[in-house]
Amino acid sequence: MTKSKVTRVTSGTLDRSFGTDKEKPIVLRFVPGDGGSIPDILELKPLRARSHRCERIAVIDVYRYALRCRVNREVLEKAREKKAKKAERLARQRQERAEKKLFES
Repeated sequence: MTKSKVTRVTSGTLDRSFGTDKEKPIVLRFVPGDGGSIPDILELKPLRARSHRCERIAVIDVYRYALRCRVNREVLEKAREKKAKKAERLARQRQERAEKKLFES
């Protein structure tokens, strides 16, 4: 396990919704923790921005967020499939009722 910081710059840039930081790449720095009470940290900031504008988040929190997003996507996909099946069933029932009403009279 390494104890040195690792810094990388993204190849993509921020879009125009980020105001003065638009079209700047993101600098990502991995700061290792001590393996105990201090967790591994990711620091993110726009290139050539001051260090006090740095956003810090624990790696475990990023992982937790990524898992939650994946699970939410799966749940939504299942709900969409269920909704589509229900719509087909209701359309079929509506058609059957209309045919039944048409042929009864």
